[in-house]
Amino acid sequence: MADKKFFGAAQELRIKLSDMINAGKPPLEIILELAKLVGEISGEDSYYQTTREQILAVYGFAFKDNFILDDELAEVKARLEKISAAYENPDFTEEEHIRIGYALENHKKEIERLKRLKNS
Repeated sequence: MADKKFFGAAQELRIKLSDMINAGKPPLEIILELAKLVGEISGEDSYYQTTREQILAVYGFAFKDNFILDDELAEVKARLEKISAAYENPDFTEEEHIRIGYALENHKKEIERLKRLKNS
């Protein structure tokens, strides 16, 4: 007999999958959402991130799929905003500001790289 907890998790996946298909979500968005749910259900917090990195490498960088490149660009921009705010915070030491500044520049370079990949 099937485990009730597993049945509930499987039912949640089925419902979520049907909802996303009926809403016309892009296939890669569906895969990422399912990876997130599988990671939560299995207790493997890193499953979503690993799956996302694999999809980014293949579909984003190799196939230049706009959905995943846009998603990655949005994530890097969000991190850049947080880093920029931290850089302006006077509570950090000079050494911390140097490190934050380094992260700031790297994120700006990554944004430009992703934009070039999208446009190539």
